[in-house]
Amino acid sequence: MDIIEKMRCQENFTTAEQGIIKLLLTDPNIILTSPTAAQLGVAAYTSASTVVRLCQKLACKNFAEFKAQFISSYQQRKQKNLYVDADIPFTATDPFETVLDQLTALEEIAIRATRAVIKPKAYQTAVEFLNNATCIDIYGEGGNVNLLHDFAYKMGRIHHQVHIYQDNQQQLLSAALKHPDHCAIVISYSGETPSSLRYAKLLKENGVPTLSITGQGNNSLSRLTDVDLDIATLESKPCTNVKLGTFTSSISVTTIMNYLYAGVFQKDYATHYEHLHADMQIFLKER
Repeated sequence: MDIIEKMRCQENFTTAEQGIIKLLLTDPNIILTSPTAAQLGVAAYTSASTVVRLCQKLACKNFAEFKAQFISSYQQRKQKNLYVDADIPFTATDPFETVLDQLTALEEIAIRATRAVIKPKAYQTAVEFLNNATCIDIYGEGGNVNLLHDFAYKMGRIHHQVHIYQDNQQQLLSAALKHPDHCAIVISYSGETPSSLRYAKLLKENGVPTLSITGQGNNSLSRLTDVDLDIATLESKPCTNVKLGTFTSSISVTTIMNYLYAGVFQKDYATHYEHLHADMQIFLKER
């Protein structure tokens, strides 16, 4: 993982440190006009000591080492077309070929960043919850929930039942019922969506094993659930900057769900493979 990926993926940055990171990722050339930590601090409206602490969190001895690593990483990514703004990956004047290359690179970055933040122990626990559940209930709002329909379809093919409720009242009713033999997945990029927090509280009260999928960092939803898997937070937080689309977060969620499906599949590989083989035979007969 190079230093730019660390800046995008690592947790526990302060608000001031996040401001420096946002500045550098938005305008990487700013570091060329900032020979010292103090000058970068001025550009980011913070102090030299904050810049130095950020460098240390990124395992650099000093600002000079951080600057050298950042410039090297940025130049390598530019050569490979792997430096892309997650909020605005293309402009009005970009040729079609550039748009295609930028979005392809962005998806590759999102997948690698997702793998980097997935903790193996949390992943293993999540897979156990899903595999042992008689039914998996999914809670959330908007586009994130829509991304999970493919997961529900694939899980259904290996005989694991998944319920997705689009209506908030249905989700609330489901969360209020005591189904400790079920497992719940609650998804929220911010981890602060009021409805998702309400569902998570009810699920916790009713003893339902619950997995949250949220953006990185400390948030209310992750504290309410039994295990949390992080979405790669390459985009700005909601309502902070204009985004052309949720390109990286959508890819990250899809990647996480593929990880979970693969983990459950592996638990009883032979049986699950036979289920898929039987499905294929049915489809062939229908042709």
